[in-house]
Amino acid sequence: MSPLIPTASACATLLALSCSPLFAQEVKEVDPRVTAIDRALTAAESEGLCGVVLLRSQDQVLLHSAYGFSDREEKRPMTTSTGFDIGSLVKPITAVAILKLEEEGVLSTSDTLGAFFGDVPTDKSGITLMEILNHTSGMRDIFGGDYDVVSREWVFEKAMNAALLGPPGEEERYSNSGYSLLAMVIEDVSGRPYEAYVREAVLEPAEAEGIGYVLAGWEKADLAVGYWASGTRFGTPLDHPWAEDGPSWNLRGNGGMLATAEQMASWYEALFDGKILGPEALEEYYSFDAGESRSAGGRALGHAGGNEVFNTLQISWIDHDVHMTFFTSCAVRAAEDTWRDFRDELISLARGEPATVFKEGAN
Repeated sequence: MSPLIPTASACATLLALSCSPLFAQEVKEVDPRVTAIDRALTAAESEGLCGVVLLRSQDQVLLHSAYGFSDREEKRPMTTSTGFDIGSLVKPITAVAILKLEEEGVLSTSDTLGAFFGDVPTDKSGITLMEILNHTSGMRDIFGGDYDVVSREWVFEKAMNAALLGPPGEEERYSNSGYSLLAMVIEDVSGRPYEAYVREAVLEPAEAEGIGYVLAGWEKADLAVGYWASGTRFGTPLDHPWAEDGPSWNLRGNGGMLATAEQMASWYEALFDGKILGPEALEEYYSFDAGESRSAGGRALGHAGGNEVFNTLQISWIDHDVHMTFFTSCAVRAAEDTWRDFRDELISLARGEPATVFKEGAN
């Protein structure tokens, strides 16, 4: 291990965190698979991993550890309270806000763009909110860079004037701009700024107010510094241009919020436990954002986000109640790649196999 990298044990809590405000139950002993996961992450740390992992099951924290530096130049070690750009993990937050408004009776996911905006071209006026939610709207992905400071009106005009990539409702095509349109719908229907409504309706019920743009109150010193794969410093998200009320509308509603891994894990737990949406709305959410797990069976979801520097990953085997939140800030060892180093151990936990059944390299 490089002498410049703080050891995982200095930053990690391998046993359950009885002191954690979010996950209070105590794990009696360490599962050998969890030990193997921590060992794999420590090995990745020596190869440039900078990040935080939170693994939980049945309300117990199995692993909550920080690896590497939050700022290499300052030799500041990563901690479990370090904040990250959560990337596209903002999308489920936006989706849940739409479903919350549906619960309130002020919109339906079958409503079309033409019902909310007066100047929608014919080819887009019939696109439904559900088609945007499930990425079958046919709309283009994004217009310009994340940190190009552009207005809501600019993004709306670009989205309306761009040719569709295909007929709505047919093929899945990932669209960031579609989720920015959902943020506009949230503002117009709720009568409040996007972040203000989301904070009150979607984050506060989960006690996850640390997630957000401006209202969460993040400072640069509390955030991880990002590094390109070359090792060049990218900086924190707050080192890049934002508008006064948050990032540009190229990010608004689809990415760019700031959070710790613990705050994000807390939000997902509250969502799955029915603390944000009622049963009917939660089932509707699962209908487009979860599916059957091929590895462990039962309902599961996987969310990832990133900007080629920061990378975030949420994997939840919902029916088995096994969940991993993994945030990284150094592209050389991104969460989406690094988790494969301990995939077998994680899937064994999700399957509910006894620890004695699992043998490293056997799956």
